Amino acid sequence: MEGEILEDAIAKDQSEQGTLPAGHRKRGPEDESVEAARDAKEPRLQEPAVTSGGELPSSAGQPNASPNAPTRTGTFLTAAYSEDKGCRNTMEDVCVLSLDAQPDGQSETCRLAYFGIFDGHGGVSCASFAAQHLHARVMESGLIQKGLLAATDRKPDAKACKTAIVEGYKKTDEALLKECAAKNWQDGACAVTVWVLQELVLVANVGDAKCVLGRLPDKPTYGAVDSKPKAIVLTKEHTALLERQRIEKAGGTVVNGRLAGRIQIARSFGDAAFKKLGCSNTPDVTAFPLTARDAFLLLGCDGFWGVFGAQEAVDTAHSLLAEGLGDKAITNRLLNVAVREKRCKDNCSVMIVRFGNSPGAAVQPDTR
Repeated sequence: MEGEILEDAIAKDQSEQGTLPAGHRKRGPEDESVEAARDAKEPRLQEPAVTSGGELPSSAGQPNASPNAPTRTGTFLTAAYSEDKGCRNTMEDVCVLSLDAQPDGQSETCRLAYFGIFDGHGGVSCASFAAQHLHARVMESGLIQKGLLAATDRKPDAKACKTAIVEGYKKTDEALLKECAAKNWQDGACAVTVWVLQELVLVANVGDAKCVLGRLPDKPTYGAVDSKPKAIVLTKEHTALLERQRIEKAGGTVVNGRLAGRIQIARSFGDAAFKKLGCSNTPDVTAFPLTARDAFLLLGCDGFWGVFGAQEAVDTAHSLLAEGLGDKAITNRLLNVAVREKRCKDNCSVMIVRFGNSPGAAVQPDTR
């Protein structure tokens, strides 16, 4: 199977933690048959993800001046991304990478990192707006204030964090729709975003951008020289065909697998002409605590995942890591394979986020 399904693996963990993904709805027989066909090719599982952009290391574990504030502890992060317009005339993807995503003027009360890929369609205006404003809206909605500082045990409250992310997505899209009306923007954008708050990873998406976690096996195979990580899909694909029931309930139609017969995706930023026809701005959100088995996350737009299977991408990244390549070299290689060898015809963006228990475990010199 291409990759484990997020829902099956994380469902077990989350049944104990009470952190079920936001945005779930009751699926009908038609949805189940469509998803079954898709999952036969690429199964899912609810677990972590990775990004890459400009090879940046980040360390947690730094002491905090305030004894009453949560401390920066735990896993070290590095990340990088690479992008290419492919055969398109313009580049409509926007990538965001911030290993220190604390708002300006706030004391370093905790570790917060933020990563995202915004995949525009019909233009880049909505992707650029969402990339610029989403994190601030999520912070305003209480990611730290409600999700961490209000917790009595100083550990992130997954439910509160997920609520803040959903509210942040909605507030961003509401502001964006006003811009669309004022400036006559007709485009839209899918998105996949990741926040790492202390040791809690939160993955959210709208549309068909995807995040995959590379997780090492619990028990290495006997006699294996190298234990390979399993691919775990952490996002849900929001297409009109998969969300027909919700769209029709909202008063819209699905024609030939497309919303109103025109766009294939069912959730996005922007797409003002389709918002009253069932196009939603509500993301699916998955939360999970980091473990020593979590190696890296791979984030990508639909152009990248259209030519790379989840397990194939994880296997390739793992092999490149074993060769000693750094984060940026890995994303460059993945992008080159997608565009030059696999002939991706769309804009193509891929990001890796690596986890380690020490700076040396997470950061490797790039000599290639």
